[in-house]
Amino acid sequence: MDKLAVELLNQIFLHACTDGGQTGCALALVSKRIRTISRPARFHSIALYSSPDKIELFLRTYQQERARAVDMLPRVRHLWLSYDENGRGGFEVPEPSSSANPPSSRAEFLALLQRRAQRWCSAQENLDEQYKRVIPALINVVAPDLYTLALNQSRWRGTSVVKCRFPRLQELTLVGGDPSFLPFSAAEDDVILYPSLRRLHHILTPICKDVNFVNWAQHAPRLTHLRVSRLDFCPRTTSETLEQVISDSDSDEFFPHLQKVIILPHPPPPPGSAALSQSHYLIFMQNLHELPQRAKVPVELLPHHLVPMHEGVASPRECVLRLRGLWKERIEGGPGCWAQGLVAGPPPARESCL
Repeated sequence: MDKLAVELLNQIFLHACTDGGQTGCALALVSKRIRTISRPARFHSIALYSSPDKIELFLRTYQQERARAVDMLPRVRHLWLSYDENGRGGFEVPEPSSSANPPSSRAEFLALLQRRAQRWCSAQENLDEQYKRVIPALINVVAPDLYTLALNQSRWRGTSVVKCRFPRLQELTLVGGDPSFLPFSAAEDDVILYPSLRRLHHILTPICKDVNFVNWAQHAPRLTHLRVSRLDFCPRTTSETLEQVISDSDSDEFFPHLQKVIILPHPPPPPGSAALSQSHYLIFMQNLHELPQRAKVPVELLPHHLVPMHEGVASPRECVLRLRGLWKERIEGGPGCWAQGLVAGPPPARESCL
């Protein structure tokens, strides 16, 4: 390796650094020469899924490395960003020692629940404030260079708006709705936010806001592949605008380069649900099955996927890990979530979110 040209080593390191940062960190520890040569590739792909403090530490390190660069500037090309601490779907609020004794009455039980809710709200507000500080700084730095972005924001209630665009972004995976830091309503009239985007995967969650695909058609005009997972009959804006932008018509107003659409519907309401919910779901599924006949491009409708409970508890963490694996697969040139008929999720989860 000591005899290889620097240019060749740079290419080798770029192809090696596709695992979210682990290989880049390992290269930095080999030797001073390898650390210097691998600097442009060290941040090629980054996975950030821990606390806001660690995201802030990464940002500081990244900016320092860019300041040291004399030749090739380090750039983040692929980013996995999960607001859920450790990808666990939330964060743990420590219990006081007194809570080890179970409540002896209904009043004590309700008081315990109230204290627990107050601690959770306080911790959530503190977490939101930290993210309001670090996320805008991170996005402003990496947005101009990103090729792929996977964003899990399903449990963050942030309201900070970042004035930016993603000029090179080619693939985008979103868990929990549109990016909260970049609402379409805040974009200037003549600005296209995602001019190079080719593939968009929306994974809807019960708490995400409406997704208006007409806005996406305006800001991602070169989109070729669209996937929507966990599509449900509510909110109606999401399903109605999805049908609007992919419907067969003589107009190329929406997604003129679209080639394929993949839809994974939400599982049906559980047994015992209200009759009205069951009826709405049946009508929704009937409409979905008829949608390919009205679409201008091939539509792959996947069967909703239920897997057994694991010890009575669903595991959002396993789903997040599965998604992260698909993100890495795409960086390495694999099909990822675009594989034919991919619906399977992690065994421990109640139902697949992919």
